[in-house]
Amino acid sequence: MKKLVIAAIALMISIGATYAQGQLNFATKVGSGTTATNFKFTDNTAAKGGALTPPYMAALEIQGAGNTFSLVPGTTTGFRTGAAAGYVQPITATIPGHDVGSSVTLRVVGFVGGAEADYASAISKGFFAVSGPVTVSLGGGPVVPPNMEGLTGTIAIVPEPSTIAFGLLGAAALLIRRRK
Repeated sequence: MKKLVIAAIALMISIGATYAQGQLNFATKVGSGTTATNFKFTDNTAAKGGALTPPYMAALEIQGAGNTFSLVPGTTTGFRTGAAAGYVQPITATIPGHDVGSSVTLRVVGFVGGAEADYASAISKGFFAVSGPVTVSLGGGPVVPPNMEGLTGTIAIVPEPSTIAFGLLGAAALLIRRRK
């Protein structure tokens, strides 16, 4: 009976290790450590510490083949307000298809929207900003999920230049029309 219990435990551990997904602590501000990336918004909301209007979200993108980045599903989170404005609400993010102990290159993307479903639209319209890439060795299971060490600086979420150019073109048209 004792051998059967030991064999069952060993089997459960091996199955858990085989199907374990890598995890990390998705937070852009962790205590007073080196993880500190602050997002600033077009209306300087993060500096004021007020409510975010329009809503802004953050998510993780993972580097794939050809140095392209794609969204990691289930990693979308909101932003803090008050004294920690501009930093993401921390979550434990699971990185599908990557085992515990594997290294992945990730970056944080901030975008205009209220949910993960708004990501593609915000990217296509240019309402997003990204951090620099960070390589992380994933945790999970018995290994504590690591922080995203190495994120630094301030990232501004602003409309793409073509949006600004279109606005200036419209203003010029109004001025020309007013003169006539």
